Amino acid sequence: MDSTSLTIGIILLIVCVLPFILFSVINTKKRKKRIENLILKAKENNATIQEKDDWNQSIIGIDKTNKMLFFSKKSEEFDKFISINISELLKCRIERTENKHNVLEKLELELTFASRPTVVLEFFNKDETRLILNEIEIIQKWQTLLNKIT
Repeated sequence: MDSTSLTIGIILLIVCVLPFILFSVINTKKRKKRIENLILKAKENNATIQEKDDWNQSIIGIDKTNKMLFFSKKSEEFDKFISINISELLKCRIERTENKHNVLEKLELELTFASRPTVVLEFFNKDETRLILNEIEIIQKWQTLLNKIT
């Protein structure tokens, strides 16, 4: 193999791989920023994040000691951030919305309280994210965790 072919091969390899590396670096920075924002919001509420999960453009965290739940979701229209005092949480259940072909369209965590309205946290929406990755495992984990607290 001559040096010209080798050089062209290396350049093509770099051109093909570089976008994936850049995409990964950008997503890692965005993820770290979401986690930093969650920790900052918790501190503003005199809380400390003891457990957290993040997926797509969403993040959830909890301070079990102070019974505070934090949830953030970014969409094209707005950034949503919710802090919830879960001391009066009665139950937590998963709400699945499927179309007539049994395709999952929405996945939500419904929090029912003793003396205030129900809060719904959206984990997956087919209109925003076409591919479901680990949202089912994450929502099941949080349902179990929150029901243990009640």
